Amino acid sequence: MRRRLVIVSIALLGWGCEASPETQGSDVIVRTETEEEWAQYVANVDFATSYVPACSFTDDGQRPRVLVTGFGRFLENEENATGRMLSQWVPGLEYPLTTPPEKGRVDDPAAQLRVSQGVVTLEGVGEVEVCGLVLPVFWDVAAIVTLREIEAFQPDFVMMNGIAGETQPLWLELGAVNEAVALPDGSGTLAPVTAGSPLVPDVEEAERARGNLLSWTETRVGAEAMIANLAPERDADGVAFGDIVGGVRFAGFPRSSNTYLCNNTTYAVGYAMDHAGETLRLLEPSHPREGGPTGVDVSVTTDFSSTPRVFVHWPKALSGDHLSRGATVMQAIVRAQLSAAEPATRGDVSLADFTD
Repeated sequence: MRRRLVIVSIALLGWGCEASPETQGSDVIVRTETEEEWAQYVANVDFATSYVPACSFTDDGQRPRVLVTGFGRFLENEENATGRMLSQWVPGLEYPLTTPPEKGRVDDPAAQLRVSQGVVTLEGVGEVEVCGLVLPVFWDVAAIVTLREIEAFQPDFVMMNGIAGETQPLWLELGAVNEAVALPDGSGTLAPVTAGSPLVPDVEEAERARGNLLSWTETRVGAEAMIANLAPERDADGVAFGDIVGGVRFAGFPRSSNTYLCNNTTYAVGYAMDHAGETLRLLEPSHPREGGPTGVDVSVTTDFSSTPRVFVHWPKALSGDHLSRGATVMQAIVRAQLSAAEPATRGDVSLADFTD
Protein backbone atom coordinates (compact mmCIF):
# COMPACT_ATOMS: atom_id res chain seq x y z
CA MET A 1 0.00 0.00 0.00
CA ARG A 2 1.19 3.53 -0.72
CA ARG A 3 0.12 6.53 1.32
CA ARG A 4 0.75 10.18 0.55
CA LEU A 5 2.32 12.28 3.29
CA VAL A 6 1.40 15.90 2.76
CA ILE A 7 3.10 18.96 4.16
CA VAL A 8 2.24 22.62 4.45
CA SER A 9 3.76 25.94 5.38
CA ILE A 10 2.16 29.37 5.70
CA ALA A 11 2.38 32.32 8.11
CA LEU A 12 5.05 32.73 10.76
CA LEU A 13 3.03 31.85 13.86
CA GLY A 14 3.92 30.15 17.12
CA TRP A 15 7.38 29.31 18.41
CA GLY A 16 9.77 26.40 18.61
CA CYS A 17 8.04 23.22 17.53
CA GLU A 18 4.76 24.46 18.96
CA ALA A 19 2.32 26.26 16.69
CA SER A 20 -1.16 27.70 16.81
CA PRO A 21 -3.78 25.94 14.66
CA GLU A 22 -5.10 27.42 11.43
CA THR A 23 -8.44 26.84 9.76
CA GLN A 24 -8.80 23.22 8.74
CA GLY A 25 -9.26 22.24 5.12
CA SER A 26 -8.79 19.47 2.59
CA ASP A 27 -5.62 17.57 1.78
CA VAL A 28 -2.71 19.80 0.80
CA ILE A 29 0.79 19.35 -0.55
CA VAL A 30 3.92 21.51 -0.77
CA ARG A 31 3.29 24.59 -2.89
CA THR A 32 5.78 24.81 -5.71
CA GLU A 33 4.22 27.50 -7.86
CA THR A 34 7.05 30.06 -8.01
CA GLU A 35 10.58 29.57 -9.28
CA GLU A 36 11.91 30.12 -5.76
CA GLU A 37 9.59 27.48 -4.30
CA TRP A 38 10.40 25.02 -7.06
CA ALA A 39 14.15 25.46 -6.63
CA GLN A 40 13.92 24.80 -2.87
CA TYR A 41 11.64 21.84 -3.47
CA VAL A 42 13.97 20.24 -6.02
CA ALA A 43 16.94 20.71 -3.68
CA ASN A 44 15.03 19.01 -0.86
CA VAL A 45 13.92 16.11 -3.02
CA ASP A 46 17.40 15.62 -4.52
CA PHE A 47 18.92 15.56 -1.06
CA ALA A 48 16.31 13.20 0.39
CA THR A 49 16.38 10.85 -2.60
CA SER A 50 20.16 10.49 -2.63
CA TYR A 51 20.60 10.33 1.15
CA VAL A 52 22.78 7.42 2.29
CA PRO A 53 22.69 6.52 6.00
CA ALA A 54 25.84 7.34 7.96
CA CYS A 55 25.10 5.01 10.88
CA SER A 56 25.26 1.25 10.57
CA PHE A 57 24.28 -1.86 12.50
CA THR A 58 27.34 -3.32 14.21
CA ASP A 59 25.92 -6.02 16.45
CA ASP A 60 28.58 -7.47 18.70
CA GLY A 61 25.98 -8.81 21.11
CA GLN A 62 27.14 -6.47 23.85
CA ARG A 63 25.81 -2.94 23.39
CA PRO A 64 22.28 -1.56 23.17
CA ARG A 65 21.73 0.85 20.28
CA VAL A 66 20.09 4.26 20.65
CA LEU A 67 19.21 6.74 17.91
CA VAL A 68 18.90 10.32 19.17
CA THR A 69 17.87 13.34 17.10
CA GLY A 70 17.95 17.11 17.57
CA PHE A 71 17.28 20.02 15.24
CA GLY A 72 19.31 22.88 13.79
CA ARG A 73 18.37 26.50 13.10
CA PHE A 74 14.99 27.59 11.81
CA LEU A 75 13.11 30.84 11.37
CA GLU A 76 14.03 33.24 14.20
CA ASN A 77 15.96 30.52 16.06
CA GLU A 78 19.52 31.07 14.89
CA GLU A 79 20.66 28.10 16.95
CA ASN A 80 18.81 25.14 18.38
CA ALA A 81 19.49 23.92 21.91
CA THR A 82 18.61 20.31 21.06
CA GLY A 83 21.23 20.03 18.33
CA ARG A 84 23.75 21.81 20.56
CA MET A 85 23.08 19.45 23.47
CA LEU A 86 23.42 16.43 21.24
CA SER A 87 26.82 17.62 20.06
CA GLN A 88 27.90 17.71 23.72
CA TRP A 89 27.72 13.94 24.19
CA VAL A 90 27.62 12.04 20.89
CA PRO A 91 31.24 11.39 19.87
CA GLY A 92 32.27 13.27 16.73
CA LEU A 93 28.95 15.09 16.30
CA GLU A 94 29.55 18.70 15.30
CA TYR A 95 26.68 21.18 15.40
CA PRO A 96 25.99 22.64 11.93
CA LEU A 97 26.35 26.36 12.53
CA THR A 98 24.85 27.92 9.40
CA THR A 99 23.17 31.17 8.42
CA PRO A 100 20.09 31.63 6.23
CA PRO A 101 20.89 32.32 2.57
CA GLU A 102 20.03 35.55 0.82
CA LYS A 103 16.40 35.86 -0.20
CA GLY A 104 15.70 33.91 -3.34
CA ARG A 105 18.57 31.45 -2.78
CA VAL A 106 18.14 27.78 -1.92
CA ASP A 107 18.65 26.86 1.72
CA ASP A 108 20.83 23.75 1.37
CA PRO A 109 19.45 20.89 3.54
CA ALA A 110 22.77 19.01 3.41
CA ALA A 111 24.58 21.88 5.13
CA GLN A 112 22.20 21.61 8.07
CA LEU A 113 22.59 17.89 8.71
CA ARG A 114 25.17 16.20 10.91
CA VAL A 115 25.26 12.50 11.74
CA SER A 116 27.74 10.62 13.90
CA GLN A 117 27.94 7.15 15.39
CA GLY A 118 29.94 6.35 18.49
CA VAL A 119 30.08 4.60 21.83
CA VAL A 120 29.27 6.20 25.17
CA THR A 121 29.25 4.73 28.66
CA LEU A 122 26.16 5.28 30.80
CA GLU A 123 26.13 4.54 34.50
CA GLY A 124 24.07 1.45 35.26
CA VAL A 125 23.93 0.45 31.61
CA GLY A 126 27.53 0.30 30.41
CA GLU A 127 28.58 0.91 26.83
CA VAL A 128 25.89 2.12 24.44
CA GLU A 129 26.13 2.50 20.67
CA VAL A 130 24.68 5.88 19.75
CA CYS A 131 23.62 7.28 16.37
CA GLY A 132 23.19 11.03 16.76
CA LEU A 133 21.47 13.24 14.19
CA VAL A 134 21.16 17.01 14.00
CA LEU A 135 18.36 17.38 11.46
CA PRO A 136 17.43 20.19 9.08
CA VAL A 137 14.09 21.70 10.11
CA PHE A 138 12.48 20.94 6.75
CA TRP A 139 9.08 19.37 6.29
CA ASP A 140 9.38 15.62 5.63
CA VAL A 141 13.16 15.79 5.06
CA ALA A 142 13.75 15.31 8.79
CA ALA A 143 11.46 12.27 8.83
CA ILE A 144 13.05 10.73 5.72
CA VAL A 145 16.58 11.03 7.11
CA THR A 146 15.51 9.64 10.48
CA LEU A 147 13.76 6.65 8.93
CA ARG A 148 16.70 5.81 6.70
CA GLU A 149 19.04 5.91 9.69
CA ILE A 150 16.63 3.78 11.74
CA GLU A 151 16.54 1.14 9.01
CA ALA A 152 20.35 1.06 8.79
CA PHE A 153 21.11 1.31 12.52
CA GLN A 154 18.35 -0.92 13.94
CA PRO A 155 18.05 0.96 17.25
CA ASP A 156 16.65 -0.38 20.50
CA PHE A 157 15.37 3.09 21.42
CA VAL A 158 14.60 6.23 19.38
CA MET A 159 14.65 9.58 21.21
CA MET A 160 13.66 12.65 19.18
CA ASN A 161 14.07 16.18 20.51
CA GLY A 162 12.98 19.73 19.72
CA ILE A 163 12.56 23.13 21.34
CA ALA A 164 9.41 24.88 22.55
CA GLY A 165 9.14 27.77 25.06
CA GLU A 166 11.95 29.91 26.44
CA THR A 167 11.79 28.29 29.88
CA GLN A 168 9.55 25.36 30.75
CA PRO A 169 9.46 21.80 32.05
CA LEU A 170 10.56 19.02 29.76
CA TRP A 171 7.57 17.73 27.84
CA LEU A 172 7.59 13.99 27.25
CA GLU A 173 5.19 13.79 24.32
CA LEU A 174 2.74 10.95 24.91
CA GLY A 175 1.91 10.83 21.21
CA ALA A 176 1.48 12.63 17.90
CA VAL A 177 -1.46 13.63 15.71
CA ASN A 178 -2.05 13.19 11.99
CA GLU A 179 -2.38 16.90 11.33
CA ALA A 180 -0.14 19.64 9.91
CA VAL A 181 -0.15 23.31 10.78
CA ALA A 182 0.36 26.03 8.18
CA LEU A 183 3.83 27.27 9.06
CA PRO A 184 6.99 27.67 6.96
CA ASP A 185 9.82 25.31 7.72
CA GLY A 186 13.44 26.26 8.26
CA SER A 187 13.87 27.36 4.66
CA GLY A 188 11.11 29.93 5.00
CA THR A 189 10.42 29.38 1.30
CA LEU A 190 7.88 26.62 0.82
CA ALA A 191 4.53 28.38 0.57
CA PRO A 192 1.12 27.57 2.08
CA VAL A 193 -1.69 25.64 0.52
CA THR A 194 -4.17 24.67 3.26
CA ALA A 195 -3.78 24.14 7.00
CA GLY A 196 -5.16 21.39 9.17
CA SER A 197 -4.61 18.64 6.60
CA PRO A 198 -3.53 15.11 7.50
CA LEU A 199 0.11 14.13 7.32
CA VAL A 200 -0.88 10.68 6.09
CA PRO A 201 -4.24 10.68 4.27
CA ASP A 202 -6.62 7.73 4.43
CA VAL A 203 -5.42 6.64 7.85
CA GLU A 204 -8.12 5.03 9.94
CA GLU A 205 -9.64 7.33 12.53
CA ALA A 206 -8.24 5.11 15.28
CA GLU A 207 -4.75 6.09 14.12
CA ARG A 208 -5.33 9.82 13.82
CA ALA A 209 -3.74 10.23 17.24
CA ARG A 210 -0.95 7.71 17.80
CA GLY A 211 0.75 7.04 21.10
CA ASN A 212 4.50 6.98 21.42
CA LEU A 213 6.05 3.96 23.13
CA LEU A 214 8.01 4.32 26.38
CA SER A 215 8.50 3.12 29.93
CA TRP A 216 6.79 6.29 31.01
CA THR A 217 7.07 6.26 34.79
CA GLU A 218 10.69 5.17 35.06
CA THR A 219 11.82 7.53 32.31
CA ARG A 220 10.10 10.48 33.93
CA VAL A 221 11.51 9.63 37.35
CA GLY A 222 15.02 9.36 35.89
CA ALA A 223 14.74 12.71 34.14
CA GLU A 224 13.23 14.44 37.18
CA ALA A 225 15.97 13.16 39.46
CA MET A 226 18.70 14.45 37.18
CA ILE A 227 17.03 17.83 36.72
CA ALA A 228 16.66 18.19 40.50
CA ASN A 229 20.33 17.34 40.95
CA LEU A 230 21.42 19.94 38.39
CA ALA A 231 18.85 22.61 39.28
CA PRO A 232 21.15 24.71 41.55
CA GLU A 233 23.97 24.84 38.98
CA ARG A 234 24.42 28.31 37.45
CA ASP A 235 25.75 29.52 34.13
CA ALA A 236 28.16 32.41 33.55
CA ASP A 237 25.29 34.90 33.92
CA GLY A 238 24.23 33.42 37.25
CA VAL A 239 21.06 31.78 35.91
CA ALA A 240 20.28 28.48 37.60
CA PHE A 241 19.58 25.42 35.48
CA GLY A 242 16.36 24.90 37.43
CA ASP A 243 15.14 28.35 36.41
CA ILE A 244 15.17 27.21 32.79
CA VAL A 245 14.18 23.54 33.07
CA GLY A 246 11.27 23.22 35.49
CA GLY A 247 10.83 19.50 35.96
CA VAL A 248 9.05 17.06 33.64
CA ARG A 249 5.49 16.88 32.34
CA PHE A 250 3.57 14.38 30.23
CA ALA A 251 2.25 16.28 27.20
CA GLY A 252 -1.15 15.15 25.96
CA PHE A 253 -2.32 14.43 22.43
CA PRO A 254 -3.91 15.27 20.10
CA ARG A 255 -2.87 18.82 20.90
CA SER A 256 -3.60 21.54 18.37
CA SER A 257 -0.52 23.48 19.46
CA ASN A 258 1.76 20.57 18.51
CA THR A 259 1.33 20.15 14.76
CA TYR A 260 4.58 21.62 13.42
CA LEU A 261 7.88 19.93 12.42
CA CYS A 262 8.31 18.08 15.71
CA ASN A 263 4.91 16.46 15.33
CA ASN A 264 5.50 15.90 11.61
CA THR A 265 8.67 13.96 12.37
CA THR A 266 7.19 12.08 15.34
CA TYR A 267 4.06 10.98 13.50
CA ALA A 268 5.72 10.00 10.22
CA VAL A 269 8.56 8.14 11.93
CA GLY A 270 6.26 6.38 14.38
CA TYR A 271 3.77 5.41 11.67
CA ALA A 272 6.47 3.91 9.45
CA MET A 273 8.07 2.07 12.38
CA ASP A 274 4.71 0.44 13.07
CA HIS A 275 3.88 -0.37 9.43
CA ALA A 276 6.85 -2.27 8.04
CA GLY A 277 6.75 -2.65 4.27
CA GLU A 278 4.18 0.10 3.70
CA THR A 279 5.43 2.82 1.37
CA LEU A 280 4.79 6.45 2.22
CA ARG A 281 4.92 9.04 -0.54
CA LEU A 282 6.47 12.20 0.90
CA LEU A 283 7.37 15.61 -0.50
CA GLU A 284 4.78 15.84 -3.25
CA PRO A 285 4.61 19.16 -5.15
CA SER A 286 1.49 21.22 -5.73
CA HIS A 287 2.67 22.20 -9.20
CA PRO A 288 4.74 19.36 -10.68
CA ARG A 289 6.76 20.16 -13.78
CA GLU A 290 7.44 18.00 -16.76
CA GLY A 291 10.50 15.87 -16.10
CA GLY A 292 10.74 17.08 -12.50
CA PRO A 293 10.38 15.18 -9.23
CA THR A 294 6.96 14.22 -7.90
CA GLY A 295 7.88 13.08 -4.41
CA VAL A 296 9.98 10.66 -2.38
CA ASP A 297 8.94 7.12 -1.46
CA VAL A 298 10.12 5.87 1.92
CA SER A 299 9.48 2.76 3.99
CA VAL A 300 11.17 0.46 6.46
CA THR A 301 11.42 -3.28 5.98
CA THR A 302 12.01 -4.15 9.63
CA ASP A 303 9.12 -4.28 12.08
CA PHE A 304 9.95 -1.67 14.72
CA SER A 305 6.49 -1.69 16.31
CA SER A 306 7.89 -2.82 19.67
CA THR A 307 10.82 -0.38 19.64
CA PRO A 308 10.42 2.39 22.25
CA ARG A 309 10.27 5.90 20.82
CA VAL A 310 9.49 9.33 22.24
CA PHE A 311 9.68 13.01 21.41
CA VAL A 312 10.95 15.43 24.06
CA HIS A 313 10.35 19.19 23.99
CA TRP A 314 13.04 21.31 25.65
CA PRO A 315 13.23 24.98 26.65
CA LYS A 316 14.97 26.91 23.90
CA ALA A 317 16.74 29.22 26.37
CA LEU A 318 19.29 26.51 27.19
CA SER A 319 22.73 27.80 26.19
CA GLY A 320 26.32 28.11 27.36
CA ASP A 321 27.22 25.98 30.36
CA HIS A 322 23.66 24.70 30.61
CA LEU A 323 23.97 22.83 27.31
CA SER A 324 26.22 20.22 28.89
CA ARG A 325 23.74 19.90 31.77
CA GLY A 326 20.91 19.44 29.31
CA ALA A 327 22.99 16.77 27.57
CA THR A 328 23.32 15.02 30.93
CA VAL A 329 19.53 15.01 31.25
CA MET A 330 19.28 13.55 27.74
CA GLN A 331 21.59 10.75 28.82
CA ALA A 332 19.53 10.22 31.97
CA ILE A 333 16.43 9.65 29.81
CA VAL A 334 18.30 7.15 27.64
CA ARG A 335 19.70 5.40 30.71
CA ALA A 336 16.26 5.20 32.36
CA GLN A 337 14.65 3.67 29.28
CA LEU A 338 17.41 1.16 28.63
CA SER A 339 17.45 -0.02 32.24
CA ALA A 340 13.69 0.12 32.85
CA ALA A 341 11.96 -2.83 34.45
CA GLU A 342 8.62 -1.29 33.47
CA PRO A 343 7.44 -2.47 30.03
CA ALA A 344 7.23 0.15 27.32
CA THR A 345 3.58 1.03 26.68
CA ARG A 346 1.71 3.27 24.27
CA GLY A 347 1.21 6.82 25.45
CA ASP A 348 -2.24 7.28 26.90
CA VAL A 349 -3.88 10.68 27.18
CA SER A 350 -5.10 9.73 30.66
CA LEU A 351 -1.50 10.21 31.82
CA ALA A 352 -1.30 13.78 30.49
CA ASP A 353 -0.45 16.71 32.73
CA PHE A 354 -1.92 19.00 30.07
CA THR A 355 -3.73 18.58 26.76
CA ASP A 356 -3.57 22.05 25.20
